[in-house]
Amino acid sequence: MGERVILIGGSSSGNNASTAAIKAKTDALAILTETGGTVTTDGAEQTVYINNAPAGVYAPRGVKIDFTNQTATETVVLKLYYRIKSGGNLILQDTLTFTGAVSPELIKIGLDENRYGVKVTIQHTAGTNRAYDWGVYYEV
Repeated sequence: MGERVILIGGSSSGNNASTAAIKAKTDALAILTETGGTVTTDGAEQTVYINNAPAGVYAPRGVKIDFTNQTATETVVLKLYYRIKSGGNLILQDTLTFTGAVSPELIKIGLDENRYGVKVTIQHTAGTNRAYDWGVYYEV
């Protein structure tokens, strides 16, 4: 069978209905967005990124953290938390420790879809306080 082609525009009433249907579908598509910043460690556990109360099902892609400034003398702990029920606490899911110079310098932490919240933290436990740039990408 041949391919069905829908023309957008024109003056027929069928085209207006098709245009509205296409617009409704494209308006519902997720839009990739981002945010980021810099966090300077100070020995305490600090929030790198948090989405504390998403408006609906939240689809983060991941957090990237730049370890370029880390030297042989630093140890840094990253922690990943999720809230899995409405009004619940953020619960620790994973801990990653990086000691010394990191190669490659850009670390990606994969994030899962969730409904109630996600948080990524950083804590320097040895060495000198350093600045870490970070970025997160997610669908809204």
